[in-house]
Amino acid sequence: MATGGPSSALQQLIKDDAVRQLRQQQGLMATLGSEDGALKLDWVEGVQRLLADNAMLEQVEAEAREIWERGIRHIIWAGMGGSIMAVRVLTDLGFCSGRDKGQVTIYPLDSTDPAALNEIVRKIAEARNLALPAGKASSNPAFLQTLLGDVMMVGVSMGMTSEEPITHLTWFTDLLKQAGLRPAEHLLVMTLPGSYLDNFAREQQAPSLALQLDGGTGTGGRMSAPTTRVFLLPAALYLTRLSGDAINRLPTGEPGQLRAVLRQAWNEYDLDHATERPADHPFVQVAAALSEASVDGACRLLLRLPDGWQPLVPWIEQLMEESLGKGGKGVVVFDDQFLNPGAPGYRSSGTLHVRVVADLPQAEEEHSFNLSQPYLARKEPLDRLAAVATSFLGWQLSITFAGQPAVENYKARARVLRAQDDPLQVTKNWAATSSDTEPTSGMSYILLAPQGVEIQGSPASIFARTLLRTFTASTRHLAPGYLDLTVNGERPSSVGSALNAHLHITGNELLGIPVKLRRAPAAYHSTEQSEMDGPPLLVSLRVLARDHEEPILGSYTDTFLCAQAVSTWQAMIEQGRTCFLLIMDGSIDDAVEPFHRFFSEVTAHLGGQ
Repeated sequence: MATGGPSSALQQLIKDDAVRQLRQQQGLMATLGSEDGALKLDWVEGVQRLLADNAMLEQVEAEAREIWERGIRHIIWAGMGGSIMAVRVLTDLGFCSGRDKGQVTIYPLDSTDPAALNEIVRKIAEARNLALPAGKASSNPAFLQTLLGDVMMVGVSMGMTSEEPITHLTWFTDLLKQAGLRPAEHLLVMTLPGSYLDNFAREQQAPSLALQLDGGTGTGGRMSAPTTRVFLLPAALYLTRLSGDAINRLPTGEPGQLRAVLRQAWNEYDLDHATERPADHPFVQVAAALSEASVDGACRLLLRLPDGWQPLVPWIEQLMEESLGKGGKGVVVFDDQFLNPGAPGYRSSGTLHVRVVADLPQAEEEHSFNLSQPYLARKEPLDRLAAVATSFLGWQLSITFAGQPAVENYKARARVLRAQDDPLQVTKNWAATSSDTEPTSGMSYILLAPQGVEIQGSPASIFARTLLRTFTASTRHLAPGYLDLTVNGERPSSVGSALNAHLHITGNELLGIPVKLRRAPAAYHSTEQSEMDGPPLLVSLRVLARDHEEPILGSYTDTFLCAQAVSTWQAMIEQGRTCFLLIMDGSIDDAVEPFHRFFSEVTAHLGGQ
């Protein structure tokens, strides 16, 4: 945002000496950085502490080499939210992604849909040039031993109550036992003492490592990178297999590469600069710009990154929305998208377009901010890895910190529903329900609406009327709103492309509001806090198909997935949020035509108004 001087928000940050408070863990920053009375600010100076220690980073490198030397070539990384988000960023950027021969390949697993497990099994089999047998042959011990002999599962939970990794570890452990492989040689757990996952690891006698290298517990999940093993172990696995080190010219396997990457990131981040001259630090500036753009503490951040760096957006989204989405306030993050200024729901207020630039500064436009990150232009792998770490540090500085109490609501509900034979049974008595059938495919679907919504007409017409009423009400003319579509379970690319197109037409073009297409249950551990307790002007459509894939190997059901879909919808309704649940009577793979019918009718209603 081009201005003649420091904004009022930036002036206040300088007056409060906020960065120094953060570093000293004092004042308001200490209050914001506590959960249940315990400080969660270890991340602030975490890199500096690691660099000052002579052995901790080298210990992680030794762990990575030991994994390689044991013959492990494939790692299934099971976790949710902050326990896996940084790992997904790394693999999406090409680190440990299977693109480079001679590297460990990491497969992020953050879904309770059996289809997600099947996809990983297929990829490992393809990498091993193995054909997957059908039927009972898939449980043949000799085949399983060949398939899984160089596979490890790392189960991670940076929270106390995450249960998804336990279901993944149980599935994998059973397969190892069928294969006659020792689970202790193929499992690794990283979690907090006393967590659900910690209790499971103790019962199974699974090997474990501390999340923080110093054994501390003062780092929240979304702050897991770059100072915990969630970032450091995958980075070390990548670094120890490089042919050389462009920073210090170290040969393969030599210790010190991880240290060199973090030192470069810490220097680029320059927290001393942020402390002494906060008005000049780019991430303090973006924090002030977001504050300045907010309306009643709520802001929509539309984010554009340089080519090749888009995988950072989901990580930034989680960081912002989990940390700030509370009490009707917060920052909601979107990919940059054009909003039709002539649409009835368009609002320029409460919106900031942030363009991350890696090259020469560019002219800023109204309601926009250019965030300079020149290190993103570098091409060498080690420089790019350091740039990832620098980005993590910078964006963390731009937010305040607190817990996510709203999410625990749905977790408690999901535990109850998982114990039932059919988690969808509770939806059958819901009064506000409408149904329809798509004639070409013959697939039926039902829409469960929030209480108080008038149930007249088709599901699509009910949804369209709600959108118009929500986003065009004159009493909300300044509030920043958005439309969310959350698909529970894995979706094929054809369905994802179709939904994305329909969503942008509905939200961007016809209503003038930003939209987001989420994948659940991963989204329930990253951005659900904001949807439940953050800026209130949203409409969320949750989608669940009744039919899901059977697992290729072992035993794994869709019970948890269905329980999560229903429990999150229930929790949203209880919070007074405008949330719908669309249940498809079939498989998501066959839902392209039903989705087309539904959204075509929605757009027709919106177009006619």
